[in-house]
Amino acid sequence: MDDMKNWSQQQRSLLTFFWSFFVLGISVTSAAEDIPQPVQVVLQTYCTDCHSEDYAEGNLRLDGNNVDWSVPDSLVEWEKVLTMVSKRIMPPPEGTALTPQDRELLLSWLDQKLSQNSPVGGTPLRRLNRREYRNSIASLFDLEDFELPNSFPRDNIQHGFDNQGDALVISPSHFEAFAETAAVVAYAFFAPPRPIVPSRQYEVAAGDLTISYSSACYIDGAMRLASSGKNTRRHATWPSRFVAPQRGTYRVQVTASSTEGCEKTPILRIEAMRDFRDTLKEFHEFELGHSERSTVEFDIQLDRGESLFFRYPNGPLNYDDKNIYQKFLADLFQEDRQLAAAWAEVGTPARGGSGWQRVREVLESAEMSGEPLTIEDAEVEKVIQKMARNAVGSGETLVYRFFEQGPYVAIHHVSITGALNPQTDREDEQRERRRMKLMGEFDGQTDRQSLEAFFTSFLRKAFRRPVSPAEAQEFVEITLNEHARSGSLRNGLHLAVRMALISPSFLYRSIGTGELDDYELASRLSYFLTAGPPDEQLMKKAETHVLRQREVLLSEAERLIDRRFASDFPKQWLGLSAIESLMPDNRLIRNFTKQHRGAMMEEVTETFWWVLDNNLPVKDLIAPDFVFTSELVAKEIYQLDEFADVASKKSKKNESTLTRVTVPRLSNKGGLLCMPAVMMATANGVDTQPVLRGVWVLENILGSPPPDPPNAVPALTPDTRGANSPKERLAAHMQEASCASCHREIDPLGFVLENFDPVGRWRTSYPVYTETGGKVRTTNGLEVDASGTLPDGSPLSNVSDLKEWLIENPKPFTQCLSEKLLTYATGRSLSYRERTLVGEIIDQQEGEDVRLKTLLLELIDSPIFRTK
Repeated sequence: MDDMKNWSQQQRSLLTFFWSFFVLGISVTSAAEDIPQPVQVVLQTYCTDCHSEDYAEGNLRLDGNNVDWSVPDSLVEWEKVLTMVSKRIMPPPEGTALTPQDRELLLSWLDQKLSQNSPVGGTPLRRLNRREYRNSIASLFDLEDFELPNSFPRDNIQHGFDNQGDALVISPSHFEAFAETAAVVAYAFFAPPRPIVPSRQYEVAAGDLTISYSSACYIDGAMRLASSGKNTRRHATWPSRFVAPQRGTYRVQVTASSTEGCEKTPILRIEAMRDFRDTLKEFHEFELGHSERSTVEFDIQLDRGESLFFRYPNGPLNYDDKNIYQKFLADLFQEDRQLAAAWAEVGTPARGGSGWQRVREVLESAEMSGEPLTIEDAEVEKVIQKMARNAVGSGETLVYRFFEQGPYVAIHHVSITGALNPQTDREDEQRERRRMKLMGEFDGQTDRQSLEAFFTSFLRKAFRRPVSPAEAQEFVEITLNEHARSGSLRNGLHLAVRMALISPSFLYRSIGTGELDDYELASRLSYFLTAGPPDEQLMKKAETHVLRQREVLLSEAERLIDRRFASDFPKQWLGLSAIESLMPDNRLIRNFTKQHRGAMMEEVTETFWWVLDNNLPVKDLIAPDFVFTSELVAKEIYQLDEFADVASKKSKKNESTLTRVTVPRLSNKGGLLCMPAVMMATANGVDTQPVLRGVWVLENILGSPPPDPPNAVPALTPDTRGANSPKERLAAHMQEASCASCHREIDPLGFVLENFDPVGRWRTSYPVYTETGGKVRTTNGLEVDASGTLPDGSPLSNVSDLKEWLIENPKPFTQCLSEKLLTYATGRSLSYRERTLVGEIIDQQEGEDVRLKTLLLELIDSPIFRTK
């Protein structure tokens, strides 16, 4: 096929779609509305000195007489005014303070107008993000293990999420990645049959066999093997220039020899494998009972891409198993004391042949001088222990003794002939099975009617909606035209499937305005809860036009809720992706491993899932009576007494398994504010950052993010000497009145978490590090001061007080969580009116104990979720 021609077709498809979308856009007629005179007076009195035509600070003007509420920028600007005034950030401290009456008048007018004029809905054109795209292909083609390449472009993050319409641009790199992926997927089902490779003979000289690490050694024209561990890469050799070009039977002749006087009859083992990670499929073993060369011949089945690996399975040296290796060394040095003495004199020989040469030089020097090397038993034991601790390094050196002196087996020549009976490759067989499963009864059919029936079914699933006969016919024409051109139906299907996968109907979600239709609602529900396309049951509900019924929608939602949602949503909502690449200072925690990181992340998922699945109160995310933790994190981070003896158990098998442990509700353990993953994500791995943590709480717990900081504000620098506390270092920063107004909100919430160090461990004082003689010593420095006062006057002394405040005042967190859920679900930030609707939904719940699953279902049934 002509790839450039196909690429051009793909470009035209997308460009035609974009053009038709934009030229059909709906224009909005301006409808300016006068600002009431009393409100104008308030604005002129307090605001226009800084926000007028002459001096529009922050590019904001408030000196006009009217507002065009149909302009989105107007809504954004006036909502910013409401936020700044309600938080008492504006007017600034140096300005004239609003009287209570004027504040009420302005806020009441803004609330009324924003509620009236803010839209419900408005998600922009929204393509599938990376996760959704991967899951959609996996579902469409039943490829559970399908993965995108690491080079596939990452998605932009907006509002903390990777699925926001405004951020999901389609750049040239995305376009290229979509086209390449479509080709790869289509090839996995519709590739032309592979041509048969003629049988031939391959001659492999000993020098053409591979030496990997110290796996083998080429001496006297032969490749010698002497070690016998399980690690194929370190204890085998294989042809460097041969892999089977065709599946089939290969006739192999191996000429080999062995040393005389072996206690065990040497065995040469030949294995068929693709690579070192492949499962062993077939092998042949032969005894080499004498030193003379002998030739063995056998037939072996190889798949395309496989090769032959030669091993000495009962060789003298096995340094993969430290216990076996240690016993072997004891027996060896009992017989050869001079070798032990020479090794002790060298100390730690270099790895491999050069190290053995140094040991041999010491032995030869002693022999020439006539003074035998001696060594005490205690010194021999030290040598053995040292070698066993570095078994691979010392083993790769010691093996050269056996390459030279034996026992070893030597491979002189290998001849391979085949394939004698060429067979269809396993990959081709797998592709055939995949194609037959995809096409079902239409597999191999070339008539127009059968192809139309196939594409009607396939495109319904790919586009997540029914397709018209005309749409199906377009793909039939593509298939038949390519079939006529190339003579291959597979080529035609390959091209048609590629075109489907770059179609806007596959890559994009709902388009337009108004309420979602049943199919669009099915897609929104499914991608929200599973990050994947609707399954067949959900599609049936959409086809029968019952999905928009409340009881049906909520029933389907309950069915789809599972751990995928409990993993995907909290991770993004709480901003935890940072800890995947963060490596904490080893002065804080030694040997921080993927087990630590994995358990921290899994705790968030398990906690959210437990509360959701059991429909517990939302406040249990803040102050639960449990934690989910592993033994490792429980001991090293949470410092729970019941796991105090985990170190003595040395249980690697169970140290990563999470257990639900009971804790007091208002303790310093449990809940989002105390989770190690959260504390780690809001630090930098070295120091805590109270301002960052305070902003995080405002954004993700209280739903009240502060305005962006002024330009050129310096970061709070660490004080490794421990002379000044973070509060003291913030004091100068707080002298600026413009800074103080925001930090009045931020700082108490950040400092109340200061008892948690950068990995989430509880502390009462700051560490001070001193280095002496290359060793770091940690001592207690200044006491942690976590106290503060919330803007409403509530005092805080530690995180327990903040938990208690949030339980007594549940609305801010419930509102924040609800807005985050809907932002994630709809792919847009909520308008002022939508946030008001969220508040009404929360108020309609019975009592203060709003239940998480009940709340989630009510949000799904809301006009916000149902509207484009």
